[in-house]
Amino acid sequence: MSRFLPIATSTALIGAGALAWALTGHPLTANPELDVPLNPLGINGSPYGEVIAMAMQGPINTYTEVGMSGSPHHHQAGEKCDACEHADHSATADEMTAAKANPTLEHRFGNLLSTLAEASVARTNPKAASEALKRHLRRQAEDKLRFAYQLDPAHYGNYNTLHFFLTEPALGTRPELTPSAAKLAEDTIQYCLKQDQDPRPALTAAAAATNLLQLMFDDRRNPTPKFTTTQMRQCLALLDHCLARHTSIAQSWTAAKQWDLLSPQRITECEARLDFICTIRDAAEKTIARLEAEAHPAT
Repeated sequence: MSRFLPIATSTALIGAGALAWALTGHPLTANPELDVPLNPLGINGSPYGEVIAMAMQGPINTYTEVGMSGSPHHHQAGEKCDACEHADHSATADEMTAAKANPTLEHRFGNLLSTLAEASVARTNPKAASEALKRHLRRQAEDKLRFAYQLDPAHYGNYNTLHFFLTEPALGTRPELTPSAAKLAEDTIQYCLKQDQDPRPALTAAAAATNLLQLMFDDRRNPTPKFTTTQMRQCLALLDHCLARHTSIAQSWTAAKQWDLLSPQRITECEARLDFICTIRDAAEKTIARLEAEAHPAT
């Protein structure tokens, strides 16, 4: 009789555990914070995530270049990068000649790092990259883009490139076209409009709104379009709201001299993006007006 006591105790403990799991499991599964994929250490959307997302631009560019052309881009003879041009402006011809004749330790170490960086992505196979290899590398770039987007959904470049991967069958490896791209744009707009301390996320939201408009315009080619001009007008109003939000926060930055904390290149980049989005916005409004005129021709 005594030997059955441990078995009964174990059975009772298992039953109690199953009962506790049944009572507490449903609230846990209903918690949106625990939806897969999880956000370990809260890094997604955090300042740390933004830094990691920016640091991933180099590997993403490398995978994309190899996936599209079969080899990474290297500077050819006579071709200059930004760093080379900067060096040319900061040193005279005599200084450059002297540096080549007697390179400093820092210069030699920089050359070593550049050589190692090129060697890490250089192809040693004499045969051209196969289509299967190119597709695999594009898949790697797409996966890294999606991961970088999750780290910082407000990053303008990561969002737009990921959208391009989804909507361009010749580039993306999981082309889902309108449904997935539209959801990505909507999620991006919702996330970016919650950011009220930086004007740049509003530009990303505006870019997402232009992508939604483009998807609606492409839908007009179908025999039975799903989107009406009324929905297009609503999306255009959302785009205007994103631009107005960017302008408002940008003015606050100007008053607080926050722009002085950014490099001139970053400021020029923001201005160019704003001009581009405004151009797309004006073109979209004209397209909607034309579609409305076609739907209700003047008698």
